[in-house]
Amino acid sequence: MNPLRFHTAYKSAGRLKEIAAVLVRHGFFPLMERLHLTRLLSFSLKLAGRRITKEREELTQPVRTRLAMEALGPTFIKFGQILSTRPDVVPHEYIIEFLKLQDSVAPFPFSEARKVIEAEFACPASDIFSSIEETPIAAASIAQVHRAVTTGGEEVVIKVQRPGIEATIDTDIAILRYLARLVFKHMPESRLYDPEGMVEEFSRVIKKEMDFTLEASYTEKFRENFSSDSRVKVPKVYWERTGRNVLTMERVHGIKVDNTGRLREEGIDTAAIAHLVADIFFKQVFEFGLFHGDLHSGNVFVVSEAQIALVDFGIVGRIDDAMKHDLADILITFVQQDFEGMIKVYQRMGILPEKIDRAAFESEYHDIIIHYFGRPLKYVKIGELLLDYIRLAARHNIRLPRELLLFDKCLIELEGLARVLYPEVNILDESEPYARKLYVQRLKPGALMGRALSAAEDYKDLVMDFPSQADRIMKKVLDDRLRIEFLHRGLEDFMGEMDRSSNRLTFAVIIAALIIGSSMVIAAEAAPRIFGLPVLGLLGFIIASVLGFWLVVQILRSGKF
Repeated sequence: MNPLRFHTAYKSAGRLKEIAAVLVRHGFFPLMERLHLTRLLSFSLKLAGRRITKEREELTQPVRTRLAMEALGPTFIKFGQILSTRPDVVPHEYIIEFLKLQDSVAPFPFSEARKVIEAEFACPASDIFSSIEETPIAAASIAQVHRAVTTGGEEVVIKVQRPGIEATIDTDIAILRYLARLVFKHMPESRLYDPEGMVEEFSRVIKKEMDFTLEASYTEKFRENFSSDSRVKVPKVYWERTGRNVLTMERVHGIKVDNTGRLREEGIDTAAIAHLVADIFFKQVFEFGLFHGDLHSGNVFVVSEAQIALVDFGIVGRIDDAMKHDLADILITFVQQDFEGMIKVYQRMGILPEKIDRAAFESEYHDIIIHYFGRPLKYVKIGELLLDYIRLAARHNIRLPRELLLFDKCLIELEGLARVLYPEVNILDESEPYARKLYVQRLKPGALMGRALSAAEDYKDLVMDFPSQADRIMKKVLDDRLRIEFLHRGLEDFMGEMDRSSNRLTFAVIIAALIIGSSMVIAAEAAPRIFGLPVLGLLGFIIASVLGFWLVVQILRSGKF
């Protein structure tokens, strides 16, 4: 066996045992039993598992899940954060807890940070930075940030990737894939949510986040988008000091957006900041089609009453023109309580199932409307409203695009930030001008003409291609090469029952043959004998009895007799 592969397998096995132990200590012993993973536990944990679970019941399961993820480290914290963007499959109470996951860990030594910098640029750190503060200003699971000054005298911050983090994440993702397969196998109710697909999605996201050049490119794009808007500051990227593992940006001076005490000391109107943050978010979504996907308080700073700064573009959402219009229509139909309008939007998006119980869907839709719109708007939490809306769609097999789910996660974060600054703020009011602007733009003669020309182009292609397509079909018919495939639905259970019936019949024939053959051997008084009976005949009766007993048990257990 390859020594490297052996080392990796050994490391994964050790990590899997560690994960199992952490889960049990947080009250998930029954889950370990269900996944057949108790073999990984120490003898003492096996004995104490149920007692620990009982003791931990004072905390809700979502809280225990969050605490376990924090204890398991970087990969699981990031996984929880990604799950918080999936309200279509993750219950609301879990999403609220996952949004609390703190991506902060103990910093690694500056000597290691220096090695990463020097390895990235193949030169001493002093050649590109005149000074670097050894104590980081922030330390997270993937990287930590140091203040520095370039050799040109510019104040910057350096984001340095944690040494060995890539190998750690690769090991944990392999384990997550294994656990996802076990969940799929032993927990049939989970199959609707595609646990293996969720792990693969997480793997793609985390791999992108670990490439700092991609984050640098998005930072530049946001800087370009807001170049003419003095209300927003996006830090400059120093490309000559940026690589896959190191990102160097302009240092931003400001106050964390949720530090309301400091803001008031500086005489800054927090209500104005709440409106500004909300307006800037909806501008990103509806004008640029590119929005900050991790809008927590650590990524938004107040520079002045008229300006905020955005940092950390490791996660971004992208919405094309068609999706922007769809999103605007969804918001408008919801505010107007227009069920038929919403159905039309889903049909246009191509996500409305062929078979849907419209009566049940409409009834549940109006339940949500009454629940939220039967109270003053200032008491309506738009993020929670949209969560219920997305879960309603998911229950009826309407799968909304991932970017819309990320938008909702950001909306929850935005609403939390805005209400800390100004409890009376209404996020829906902030979004309406942008949604209506898009709606009106679509009705302008120029936009209508553009869509008409696009449709005409599609029809032209259809008409032009029709003769050649028809000719190909006719040739296949004439040459007896036309094949029609039939998709059988609902026959799997029937075929399974046929297999079981034929197997039972085969066993019955074998048992009958054994009984008849054994009877003939005994009647012939063939040797050798035991207790005066032929051994072969006696053995045949014993085998027939065992098989007969097994067959009767199977028939009784099936309940079909």
